[in-house]
Amino acid sequence: MLAAVARCGVIQDDRIWLECVYGAQQPMRAKLALPPAPEFQQRLVPPASAAASAPALQASARPQAKPAPRRKPGFFQSLVGDAPPFATSRMKSFRYEKNGAFVVSLENGQEWRQTDVEGGGVSWTRAPSNYIVTITSGSFNSYTLGTSDSPRKYRVERLR
Repeated sequence: MLAAVARCGVIQDDRIWLECVYGAQQPMRAKLALPPAPEFQQRLVPPASAAASAPALQASARPQAKPAPRRKPGFFQSLVGDAPPFATSRMKSFRYEKNGAFVVSLENGQEWRQTDVEGGGVSWTRAPSNYIVTITSGSFNSYTLGTSDSPRKYRVERLR
């Protein structure tokens, strides 16, 4: 469990980091027969293969505020989908373009546009701040966007 908490150290947003830590505690919750952590918290925990890039967890303090430089995931790691998150942040706003593609602004200042409009649209019904967005690197310099309320992923490109 502590190794999973340490992997949360790659997340820069304090609130999202805390949600990740709650998700990382799931094995202990299961062992103690406690109610499970919400699915979105569990999905925030980077996979064990990301352990090399996560800063070490200090016993009494959160990992250093300045994260280690991001390492680009390997080809096979991107291909099978277990690359650590590229970015995780709360959604600030979203809008739809004429072609039906969504554009998402994140609280961390990034903005992402859906590239696979033919793959289907989204139906976000809640306020943007209710969604935690995770961006992951894919193969061939592609990115996917997922939200805390759905397992569905969308191909996106970064605008800023």
